[in-house]
Amino acid sequence: MSPFKVVYERVPPQLVKYVPDPADLTSVQEKLLQRDIILSKLKHNLHRAQQITKKNADQKWMDVEFNVGDKVLVKLQPYKQHSVALRKNQKLSLRYFGPFPIIERIGKVAYKLLLPETAKIHPVFHISQLKLCKGHHSQSYVPLPITSNDAQLVLQPAAILQSRVIIKGTKHVQQHLIQWEGLDNTQATWEDHTALESAFP
Repeated sequence: MSPFKVVYERVPPQLVKYVPDPADLTSVQEKLLQRDIILSKLKHNLHRAQQITKKNADQKWMDVEFNVGDKVLVKLQPYKQHSVALRKNQKLSLRYFGPFPIIERIGKVAYKLLLPETAKIHPVFHISQLKLCKGHHSQSYVPLPITSNDAQLVLQPAAILQSRVIIKGTKHVQQHLIQWEGLDNTQATWEDHTALESAFP
């Protein structure tokens, strides 16, 4: 089913290539010939865009398979905070958690992992979310945090390390440097006092 039919609930109209007819008005012939030229260019550009997209995707494609017993890292979405504070270090936040052992292969592209009992997340992951853990990994060095229903991470505050007052516009705003559960001090973030009270009453 084409996207057009999904939106409009009907098959898209067929645009037949115009064959010049001496009986047609000159203005009509010019417009229909111009329409055919535009459609031809659009088809060419669409085909070229598809080729470029495929080429870029193929360059990043790797045929990877894991075995039962392998330990892998799990890639999760950036953690979801209820605070409205702007985070300048979002790109530096954790992306992989684990390692966790594979206990079952589900189909060709999914694997079931042995997660801790405290993990509130489905244990089956697509292969694109997994990365083989290399080296010594006798224990999990990055614990799996609590997640929300949409599999985004929701961290809980563990301690207030510092406090300060800053000026935002014409207002004085109190902030606290928060250490989050499961993360070390280097990943502490400044949060507005009012935002913390609202998110964690």
